[in-house]
Amino acid sequence: MHLRQLPEDHRDAFRGMVNYAFRPEDGPDWEDRDREDPDLFTPLGFYDAPPDPDPDPDSVPDVSTLRSVCGSYDFTVRVRGEWRSMPGVSAVASPPEGRRQGTVGAMLDALLTRYREEGAAFSTLWPFEYPFYRRLGWATCCNHAEATLPPGQLADVVPDPRGEFRRLTLDEDLSAVRAVHEAWATESLAVRRTEGWWRERVFRGWQTDPYVFGWFDGEESLRGYLVYTIDEDDGDGRTMRVWERAAADDEARGHLLRFCRDHDSQVESVTFRTLPEWARPIDELPDPRAATLEVKPGPMVRVVDVAEALSTLSYDARESVVLDVDDDRCAWNDGTFELRVDAAGAHVRRLDGGAAEAPDAELDIGALSQLTVGARDAAELERAGDLTVADASVRATLDALFPRERAFLREGF
Repeated sequence: MHLRQLPEDHRDAFRGMVNYAFRPEDGPDWEDRDREDPDLFTPLGFYDAPPDPDPDPDSVPDVSTLRSVCGSYDFTVRVRGEWRSMPGVSAVASPPEGRRQGTVGAMLDALLTRYREEGAAFSTLWPFEYPFYRRLGWATCCNHAEATLPPGQLADVVPDPRGEFRRLTLDEDLSAVRAVHEAWATESLAVRRTEGWWRERVFRGWQTDPYVFGWFDGEESLRGYLVYTIDEDDGDGRTMRVWERAAADDEARGHLLRFCRDHDSQVESVTFRTLPEWARPIDELPDPRAATLEVKPGPMVRVVDVAEALSTLSYDARESVVLDVDDDRCAWNDGTFELRVDAAGAHVRRLDGGAAEAPDAELDIGALSQLTVGARDAAELERAGDLTVADASVRATLDALFPRERAFLREGF
């Protein structure tokens, strides 16, 4: 079997597998909404045929040999203060007659090989099932919170009216919106959005296009924006669902809340989606019990190449540590690695053979993935049984090299 970019002639087969996997209730003749994929997206097919050693770039494999499909988003993500390539895996699907045969696992193995060859040290995905992807080496990188409350609860926490609200459009306002987003989304794992992503994933929706409104201060400067829909809930009236609420500062944040409060004559509730779990969105309400706060696990991350990841990260400490990494999917990661950080930077050396040093710490690839992006620290991993350290000094070294960060990957894909 081999993985290759999907030929244009196989797009219908791709959509058929994906639709059956994620929308089987819509039946076999379900049609996609007329929309473009973001410019970051590449569809891939896994074919039951060996790759041609001298491939003709114009050749197309027979569609009958297509066994499973996936998509890849070419994300650039902030990891420990610097932008890194972190491709996102999506649209993983296989037909019902081909399941439980290891095809999807083999396809994802091939995808990791492809990512490594392209120089990516990390990858990310949203799982359909967490245990399935945990077995393949991915690990949860953050949780997502959602708060629902009556709009009247915001009356005591919003400022007096100032400035103005205006509906935004992509063509006229993208530059200003992007500046607000970059001032707001400063956490680790924030994604650098392309124009195609703004167009197809922010200003457009899966089923209903959202409203996008911005707050301008007295100097005609955009300081914050809201992306939201208003949905009719079964028997419960309307809900204003805020998918993104980005503010350059606290004043703008207050006026965005005021905008939501001013919908109290139209909606029974406001739901703030895609919040980091540390946001504590109900603490300042006059009656926090009037709100419902729900926290769910978010996306997952995986180190694609241990040596590449460890050698290219930025470190604030000059330390060294020997790590024994268990990765039963990627042989190039499975082994013992010495990381040494000095004035010249980070150096990684693989230690193989009988003369290898005894490791300071042992962990699997999922735990290492969480450690490297700042999602969990050494003590958390140790308590969960995902990390073993030789002694307390090793734990201190890991804390110095890999401190916990506010990691939050908000994009859905």
